[in-house]
Amino acid sequence: MNTSCFSELYSHPDKYLEEHLVGCAELAEKFLGEAKVNLMDEELLSSLIKIVALCHDLGKSTSFFQEYLTSQDDNKKKELKSKKETHHSLISAIIAYFAVKQEISGLDIDNDTKILLPFISYIAVKKHHGNLNDVVTEASLEDSDIEIMKSQLQSIDDIKFKILSDNLRKVGLNIDLNKTTVANNIEDIKNEMRSIRLYLRKIRQKEDLTYYILINYVFSLLIDADKSEVVIGKISSSYTELMDDAVDKYKSKIRYKDSKINVLRENAYREVNENEINVDERILSINLPTGLGKTLASISFALKLKKKLHDVYNKKFRIIYSLPYLSIIEQNYQEFEKILKTNNINVNTSVLLKHHHLSEVKYSDDETEFDTEKSKIMIEGWNSEIIVTTFIQLFHTFLSNRNSALRKFHRIANSIIILDEVQSIPFYYWKLVKEVLKAVAYKLNSYIIFVTATQPMIFDDNEVRQLTDKTRYFNQMNRVVIKPVFQKDMHLDELIDVFDLKDGRSYLFILNTISSARQFYQLLKEKLPDEEIIYMSTHVIPHERLERINLLKTKSIKYAVTTQLVEAGVDIDFDVVVRDLAPMDSINQSAGRCNRNWEKKGEVYVVSLIDEKNRKYALRIYNKVMLNITERILSEYEIISEKDFLDIIDRYYREISQNLSSKETIDILDAVFKLRYDSDDGMPSISKFKLIDDEYYKVDVFIEYNEEAIDLWQRYIDLKKIKNLFKRRSIFDEFKADFYKYVISIPEKTENMPAEVEGFKYVNAASLKDYYDSETGFKTSDVLSIW
Repeated sequence: MNTSCFSELYSHPDKYLEEHLVGCAELAEKFLGEAKVNLMDEELLSSLIKIVALCHDLGKSTSFFQEYLTSQDDNKKKELKSKKETHHSLISAIIAYFAVKQEISGLDIDNDTKILLPFISYIAVKKHHGNLNDVVTEASLEDSDIEIMKSQLQSIDDIKFKILSDNLRKVGLNIDLNKTTVANNIEDIKNEMRSIRLYLRKIRQKEDLTYYILINYVFSLLIDADKSEVVIGKISSSYTELMDDAVDKYKSKIRYKDSKINVLRENAYREVNENEINVDERILSINLPTGLGKTLASISFALKLKKKLHDVYNKKFRIIYSLPYLSIIEQNYQEFEKILKTNNINVNTSVLLKHHHLSEVKYSDDETEFDTEKSKIMIEGWNSEIIVTTFIQLFHTFLSNRNSALRKFHRIANSIIILDEVQSIPFYYWKLVKEVLKAVAYKLNSYIIFVTATQPMIFDDNEVRQLTDKTRYFNQMNRVVIKPVFQKDMHLDELIDVFDLKDGRSYLFILNTISSARQFYQLLKEKLPDEEIIYMSTHVIPHERLERINLLKTKSIKYAVTTQLVEAGVDIDFDVVVRDLAPMDSINQSAGRCNRNWEKKGEVYVVSLIDEKNRKYALRIYNKVMLNITERILSEYEIISEKDFLDIIDRYYREISQNLSSKETIDILDAVFKLRYDSDDGMPSISKFKLIDDEYYKVDVFIEYNEEAIDLWQRYIDLKKIKNLFKRRSIFDEFKADFYKYVISIPEKTENMPAEVEGFKYVNAASLKDYYDSETGFKTSDVLSIW
């Protein structure tokens, strides 16, 4: 488009409105073209996305918005921004609604599609700067809304609007965009929405996730294109060929010891990767005992599947490797990194991306090192071929009303999603997760791979393609025995005398609460004053936790006391593990930290610990029914061999399914069917979904632990000198990852609460000893502390 022919209307400072709209449409169509989905006719979906993108900011044509954009007076700008006439999304949404309605009017499509597609475009445009709400609420308009839009329309410069319309028609917006037409649209919209509301009541009864997936997909494409166009402009496609034998080549460079465990690991690896790939099988599972190399096997299979899918669909499939805990993100990211480097692949963030809320905000491809603001856009949009991320990031992309979370929803399409340690998903969400994963797999043309030692019964056996004969491997395992010790509940000072701690073996104690772990650590220090003992909980700053995990991996430490943050995925190995009572799957994961490499016979003791008031610590954090089922099953045995773990876990899951209702699932699944993203009346909504449900409110505390922390805090304080909010956020993003190494979360009701400074509770170096113990972390007082 020739800029000399532009309308002189602006979308952003120094950016013509049509330049932004066309750029946004090009990016949205580019993103759409990267994937093949099974939602609706491809050409029709492409037309819909183009119209939505070309219309989404048309409301910025008003003199109200143009005056706001060009005002140099901060007070005047603030006043204009608060005026409803300055808002542009609603009038843009109405234009998009009628544009889509006109586009599909003559097509031979079903009645559902004819009614819903215009409304989906309306929702996407109306909410593109906000979060999604209940769609029925969005289909309601007040008389005041109509009057404001009439005032907005009246303010638009006729000549500029005509030039804008002509320019958009040249790039494919096939509507008669003029003030008379828009005025008619405004007059007609209330009747249209009345019909829509009646229709929405009918589709709510169908219990079909198609419309939920479609709304999210269209919304995601629009908001990602919108943000990306403003900050980055054009995004070039870079593609690095990831060879399907990359893990084989990596493994060939490693010298493995000739041992029984390594023979089994190799057998499992080969069995997984010799499976014939059937692209019609969408739900897959690698179910193996802990320590049998599930990570490498799953990465290798995913690369082979990626190659096969590219051959079949001629589309690039991305790999999304998702884990439940931050503590094991780095470990698995490094595994990917080593594989790629061994295959001479330049590891930049366009190839391999690590994403969680504390990720470093740096992004680069083969040609460019992006600045912080652009990096953030690229990272949060998941612009990479391999993404290593958390369950929180992934499942809150599947199930959310938030703009920031849904922005990357379209990247789920054509992806191979590896769910490592899938047993960490709360049991009450199983049915919800099943329905969502099925919709993602079949509607968005994606693949799900469960990776676990204890596979929960989210899907029935006949719905999952097993990539290993799990029974064969479990039957060969003889590394560990579990010994339930339930003759009596024990106090911590009784537990300390149960074991001969100087028998030459290494001991790991996994307790349920921070308070019990801290107390037992002190008892252990008194008993073994000359031994080095590692303590870990989430009240120890992440900087220290990482160092302690690395120290444990060296196997030079014989004693450790920790909460359950080490029980899944952390590659540490002890001769004896003592576990306070927990649900069966947690116990099995804890057993995975015992004799992991089959060097001798390991022992896992399960005990029931009680506090000074004879209350079980386990009941503070786990469901009573789950604990009762676990304790009853384990009490039937004196010793449980590792080969029997699989049968016991399966029995446990069956009983869980039969004995526990899942109101949380029913409520949120109902909200998904009804497209109730949020609600003002207390009704269940998608926004209520929380993968991790903290039972008490926490606050963040910055601990000025060392010189680096002192420097980081000063940089944070210096941010307040920067008046521009966006620049302030951008600079913070540059050091946020390092900053949060010194941040912990503590219960809001602790008595020993430090003062708040600039949004954080703050412990300075001078008062460090009053609030923080270098061994056991934050000094809580009179508060329940877990994890």
